[in-house]
Amino acid sequence: MDLCLINGNVITMALPNKREEAVAVREGRIAAVGSSRAVSALATPESQVIDLDGKTVLPGFIDSHAHCFLTGMSLTAAQVGTATTTADVCELVHEKAAETEPGKWVYAMGCLPFALQEKRFPSMRELDAVARENPVYVCAATFHSGATNSLGLRLIDPDPELHGLEKDPGAGQPTGSFLSDTAMFFALRHALGGLSDADILAAYRRATGWAASRGVTTLHCLDGQFVEGDRDVEVLLRSESELPIRTVLMFQTFDVQRAVEMGLPRIGGCLTIDGAVFEHTALYHEPYTDEPSLSGDLYIPEEKIRAFVDEAHRAGLQIGMHAIGDRAVDMLVSAYAEAQQAYPREDCRHRVEHFITPTEWAVNEARELGLALPMQPIFSGRWNPEYVYFLGEERADRSDPFKRLCSMGVVVSGGSDSPVTEINPLLGIQSAVNNPNPKRRVSVEDGLRMFTINGAWVAFEEREKGTLEAGKLADMVVLDGDPYAQCEHIDELTVEMTICGGGVVHSRIPELAQAK
Repeated sequence: MDLCLINGNVITMALPNKREEAVAVREGRIAAVGSSRAVSALATPESQVIDLDGKTVLPGFIDSHAHCFLTGMSLTAAQVGTATTTADVCELVHEKAAETEPGKWVYAMGCLPFALQEKRFPSMRELDAVARENPVYVCAATFHSGATNSLGLRLIDPDPELHGLEKDPGAGQPTGSFLSDTAMFFALRHALGGLSDADILAAYRRATGWAASRGVTTLHCLDGQFVEGDRDVEVLLRSESELPIRTVLMFQTFDVQRAVEMGLPRIGGCLTIDGAVFEHTALYHEPYTDEPSLSGDLYIPEEKIRAFVDEAHRAGLQIGMHAIGDRAVDMLVSAYAEAQQAYPREDCRHRVEHFITPTEWAVNEARELGLALPMQPIFSGRWNPEYVYFLGEERADRSDPFKRLCSMGVVVSGGSDSPVTEINPLLGIQSAVNNPNPKRRVSVEDGLRMFTINGAWVAFEEREKGTLEAGKLADMVVLDGDPYAQCEHIDELTVEMTICGGGVVHSRIPELAQAK
């Protein structure tokens, strides 16, 4: 054996609450799961034997919805999520600009304009005052809006008629804010356009290193769209073996032929049918409660949604698209149903990314079609009051219906949507099990499944990952406590060790840390 973990509390996830004591690993795969005595008997003088002293072992966590490249970029950006005023944001931008070479972009991540005292992004003038020699891009926490300074606006050079480009109502000139996906994505592509392949690889290394430290052994990377020529995707594909954990690419492109020629089994990700709740751009059948004149934006014409889904479905690809509001969810689920009816396929597992506010029809159709639902429990765990404020009690109550979906047998997987929220499955599990809204709360078993076996199923990897069984990949996370015993405070557990392919890729015990 290469590695033996003994004297542990091994939760295999193979059966409800099934426990063992030890795991043996050989050549990157699990060779045996059983008692400490049985596994110790398999050890040789060359084996690495780790006495867990009662610590808990689970299958390595799977985050099934993250933007890996943007996450890596955000880890070196100014973090402005705790700001309460535009002045706070500007101060943090100023600090980052002071340590940035003149002419280089300064990025700020996590802004929540609606939560700022002024209810807006910092103005161009305010950003100019704190970063005179650097272009600045401030991203909303949702990544569905942003803002820049004067130098940044000159470099981005948007068409004056760009949808979502905010203009001063008096002068008619751009304010520097980009308030739709169309405008935001256009601006971000320019703000990231000067990065080298080495910069991109460094971002991937930062993101996957962070994920490993949070117990993640597989990260679904929804990448593409934001770098010219999709160089981020090319860098990821040729560098996967250099990263500490496994990745599953969701290539965010409408180019089905290109995905097929690349040999990819799936396509899409956050191809945004609609936007986000906080920007009033998530698309709903009824108006927003706080802004009755608005009901959201449709970013992709319904005919294009149907045509893309039909082409990708016929090509044999698994498809993923972003849909948050109930009208957007209905459109996507309907397109999947029509494609399946016209060209029946076995076990497609098409994905609805987010699935935040489904109608009753969409919930039932998701079950009938066997759709995969990568959802983000941390959203309603963190922003439940905002759900109520923007959507009203009734729609907030039927948003993020984890409990109902799990009870129906629909496969819900857990993700972070990082960098919207941090990669941290324990936070996600906490949010699913102890959600502020009791109607959403799931059992500890279902919460763990969302970030283990369900995440594997969503990527057709359930035979390789997601449970601790002989023959499967030796991907594991070691916690300092038992989530069943600490069920009300799962987020307070600590990741002691992350093992991917039998190698320790993160450890709080320095002598055990080694390269994959």
